[in-house]
Amino acid sequence: MNKLEIEKQLEETHSRFIKLANSIPEENYPLPTDNPAWTVGDILFHITLGPRALALEVWMTIHFNGLYNFLMRHFPSSLFNSVNAWFGRGQSKRISRQGLLKAYGKAHAAIKSRLRRTREEDLGKIAIYPLDYVSDLKGEVSVERLFLYVAGHFEEHERALKIGSLPPFSAEGGKGDSLV
Repeated sequence: MNKLEIEKQLEETHSRFIKLANSIPEENYPLPTDNPAWTVGDILFHITLGPRALALEVWMTIHFNGLYNFLMRHFPSSLFNSVNAWFGRGQSKRISRQGLLKAYGKAHAAIKSRLRRTREEDLGKIAIYPLDYVSDLKGEVSVERLFLYVAGHFEEHERALKIGSLPPFSAEGGKGDSLV
């Protein structure tokens, strides 16, 4: 994929997040999901962290590849997972729809800024991720794949919200038809 195609996918993912956030009433944020550690609001907040984190990973892969590969080899996946879970847990008590939209908007701006500053030839640079890392990011991961994972990360968590034990809700944000 080239940068224009990646940018289009980032825009589509941003639009999908807005639609998802607007479809879930704030009173549903404290509801449990299939992941016993996270509520609906926790997952929504966690989705907002993805683009910004991936922008940093792209930057590290391009500019500090040796150091980043060293860190990836020596930073245990279990520690990453603990930190990742800590950032999302308990956020449903402190967030609003507007807060989520603002947070994702800033993260979206960060990943788009990183894409604008990335040269086409840098899309092929790779980092080596541990094999027990996030399923879509293990082994050799290119800068292009990191950009594309913004959508993958969103889709993974969107699925969790759709198959969870949520009451039906509509795209207008009220009770009604389920998104499933």
